[in-house]
Formats: sequence, C-alpha cells, structure tokens
Amino acid sequence: MEKDKMIVRVEYPEGYGENFEVNVLKGEIKPYEGNSYDRLFVLLPAEKTTFRIKTFLFSDKRKIHKIIEGEIKSNPLLSGKDLVFRSLFFPMDKGTAVFTVIAWKEEIEKLGRREADVVDSEIVALLRIVLLNGKDGDFYYEKEGGNVIISVKDGIPISVKVGEKEKKGEPIRLEGVNEKILPLFGSALQITRNMEVNFLKEESSDTEISLVKSAFLLLLSLVILSGTLFAGGVFFKRKIKRIRIKEAELFEKKFPHIPAIDPLTQLKGMLHSASKVKIDAVDVMNEIGKVKNGISILKFNAGDGQFSIEGEAPDISSVTSFAGRLKKFNAEIKETVTLKDKVRFRLEGRY
Repeated sequence: MEKDKMIVRVEYPEGYGENFEVNVLKGEIKPYEGNSYDRLFVLLPAEKTTFRIKTFLFSDKRKIHKIIEGEIKSNPLLSGKDLVFRSLFFPMDKGTAVFTVIAWKEEIEKLGRREADVVDSEIVALLRIVLLNGKDGDFYYEKEGGNVIISVKDGIPISVKVGEKEKKGEPIRLEGVNEKILPLFGSALQITRNMEVNFLKEESSDTEISLVKSAFLLLLSLVILSGTLFAGGVFFKRKIKRIRIKEAELFEKKFPHIPAIDPLTQLKGMLHSASKVKIDAVDVMNEIGKVKNGISILKFNAGDGQFSIEGEAPDISSVTSFAGRLKKFNAEIKETVTLKDKVRFRLEGRY
C-alpha cells in the first residue's frame, strides 16, 4: 500500500461493515475489496445517542466545552448519568455554532474493547455526507427503527431528529455510493474532512495544544514589557483572578448543582429566563392533564409565550403521540433519551 493511502474498516457494533481505501493527499475514498485494514472505526448508532445544537457569541473552545459540560450535568434528563460527549464547531460571522453528540460511557467502553481506533457517531457520519453535498434544507436517511432527519442552514446543522416515522425533505444520497453503506462511507470521510468525532480520544486535547501556544506567546509578550509595566500587570491580574475566584465561590454557594463557568453571564441568563407563568399557559397544562397513555411529566416551565416539558414515556411512539396532542401549541420534540425500558423526552412549544 502506498504511503499516502490507508485501508479503513468501518462497522456497526453488530459486526456489519465495509472496507474503504482512503487517499489522504487527494482526498479520495472508494470501497476496497480486500480483507486487511490499517484502522478500525466503529459506528455508534444514532438511536444510542442524543444531541445538542447551540450557538455562542464567542469562539473559545475551552470555554464552550466547559459550558456544555455544565449544562449536561445540570440537565434533569441527563444529570447523574455516566455520559461522554464530543462536539463539532462551526464558525459563524458572529460566534460559533456547536453540534454535540452525547453517549453512554458504558457503550463507548464496550466498543473500545473491540480494539477500535475510532468510535464514531452515525449521525455525524450522515451529517458529513449532507455537508459534502453542499446544500441547505431538510434531509432524511431511512432506517429500520425510523428515519434520521437533518436540517441544515448556511452549511450549519440546525436540527436533528431520530426515529421519525415521516420522511421530510430530500433523501441523503451521494453519487456512486450505495445508500446502504452511506453512514459507513461518511465515517471514513472524516479522514479527508475536518470533522473528526472519536469517543476514544479526549476532546480537550486540541484545546490543550492551543493553550500551550497561547501561554508561550503570553510569556514572550511579558518578557518584552518593561519591568514597571510587568510588575503592574501582574499585580492587576492577581486582583482580577481573586475577584473571579470570589464570583465562582458565591455562585456555587447559591447554586450548588450548577458548575460556575462564567458566573456573571450565567446569572444574567438565569434572570432573563425567570418569569412568571401566564394565564394562557393554563390551556397547555389542561391539555397535558388529558393525556393517559403512560406519559409522566417530570418538569413543566412556561413564560413569555413559550413552554417546555420534560417527561418520561414507555416508548418513542407515545412521545410522538403526546407531541401531536399539543400540535396547536406548536409543540416539537427537541430531545429523546432511551433509558432501559423508558424514553425520556423534552418538548418545546408556544402559546
């Protein structure tokens, strides 16, 4: 095998897979008939993961990572669970869009024992195909357990739904690639595209490298500064650091279950969302009270004409049916997490 080529095998946990020849320099990928391979990728099925799509007004990956970690830990649907997550970053004119995939740590460890080099996400593999085609809109991939629907705007994913009965938009396709192996091809595609997801690799490693570079440049700048300015700068920074530490201490004392990442920004967001329930929300609550198909409501929030519901259902079809009952309130399923014989979900809507 030539030095600029490698053979990658991509397979699902149950063993079905394909081999691909990847030409790194030319960015070419094609099916490979041989049995030997250089690297093994295992694809985590979409239904075994959950997702987050958020936008930030800044691009500091380390800070974004900490905020996402804090939100996952404080989310009642996910808190207390042994989870891992990986993120893709999409630069925007003002800030960054972040697509995060969340999975059970137990599932990842199980797959890691297969001597895999990469544990990738099926949903991200399909997203790579969609972005490679370079079109905006809604796209679906048909699966046995329900369709995966990915919505893209301006080259950025804005919505992902898994297990949908109805097909929405265009089918996900790629010329010359069999539809059955599209996710497998999409996983191998990460070698030639800057969209790596590997649950076996620490997500912070790239950030740590950039931090080392930043620290070096900062040190160089400090050496150039005059002695007086240097001393004054260090004194000022120490004061600021003490203030930041005090802010974090006060925040964590008041909100012990929420990590203090950026206390002032977090407090502003919490104050903005803290509003009283309007009388119109009673209509929503009344409709919820009529549901008898095994739905349990864990949390209900309403304010400023919007509401969110977090609950538990026996299966995904019950969640879909429940969302249908609230259709007049524009209810949409924003998240589902399968927990053994139950499905936890989050809906959002307007009244």
